[in-house]
Amino acid sequence: MPHVSSEIAPGCFAAPLASLGRDTVPTGEHFVRSHFGVPQLDTDLHAIEITGLVKRSVRWTLNDFRKLSQISTHVTLECAGHRRLELDPSAPGVPWHLGAVSHARWAGAQLADLFEIVRPLPEATHIVLSGADVGDVEGRTNPEAFARAIPLRDPVVREIILAWSMNGKGLTPEHGAPLRAVVPGWYAVSSVKWLNRIEFVSHAFDGFFQAVDYRVKEAGDEGPGRELTVMPTHSLITSPSESETIHAGAVVVAGTAWGGVGGIGPVELQVDDGAWQRVRTEPGPGIHAPTQFAHTIDLAPGTHTVRARATDRKGNTQPDSIPWNSRGYGVNTVHTLTLNVI
Repeated sequence: MPHVSSEIAPGCFAAPLASLGRDTVPTGEHFVRSHFGVPQLDTDLHAIEITGLVKRSVRWTLNDFRKLSQISTHVTLECAGHRRLELDPSAPGVPWHLGAVSHARWAGAQLADLFEIVRPLPEATHIVLSGADVGDVEGRTNPEAFARAIPLRDPVVREIILAWSMNGKGLTPEHGAPLRAVVPGWYAVSSVKWLNRIEFVSHAFDGFFQAVDYRVKEAGDEGPGRELTVMPTHSLITSPSESETIHAGAVVVAGTAWGGVGGIGPVELQVDDGAWQRVRTEPGPGIHAPTQFAHTIDLAPGTHTVRARATDRKGNTQPDSIPWNSRGYGVNTVHTLTLNVI
């Protein structure tokens, strides 16, 4: 299925903002981020190896995974570089503005169900998810597979889905067919597509996309930087847009919020320099689905600024600013629109 958005970088498509307010973002509108292109895999024959520090290694095809109990969960995925263009000075990477976020209903098996089959050894501390997409990366002699590791002690391990279905249909190649990981609540970088290996290890993973890339390295930081995991609290105004002609009077401002800890709590709007106003929200089906919001404001002719911010259930609110970082990750600042009203 071709994507409705134009390609902003090889293998990268943003979601139209209007689609974020739908029950699910259609497959052809869901944002896409690929590093090495889409590997050509045979859905029936492709096998995934589950190995490492386990009592029993297995090599399974999609049909084998389908024998496990199936779950279906509504999950928001966001690229860690979302809104990168808003940093000043600019940072290298895919030139994401708005739309590197989407939500869908993912179905498949729970990763944790594999534990009873392969029986990880006590010394296993991390699980490494590797994809079939491979390419050259900076500073490495040999081609590197896209791979990410997650500590086995982290509670998210029990929520990870090994998905073969998206919005009620089989995965498309660009979204990770035949099997991908979906890690609820974490940045999408950990939701590895085109799985071909799941490995239990006893040490921190030093793969390029874990130890070098996808780390928040602020100015003056001489170390490797902070690893990206949980998505912070975030919201966007999806309607109206700055390009629209706005007529004076009642204007409905709508948007979507996601991320944080425990789900989204209150969402607020500010018009010009006025007080923040709490707005009506409609939580999605589960804490990993987005919360939609809408509020009617009265605008006189002229130029107006409208801002949106969300707070999660633990009290974490979107910030007005974040420290600059060298790769442009983790931008979740208060979303601001400038509207010209006639």
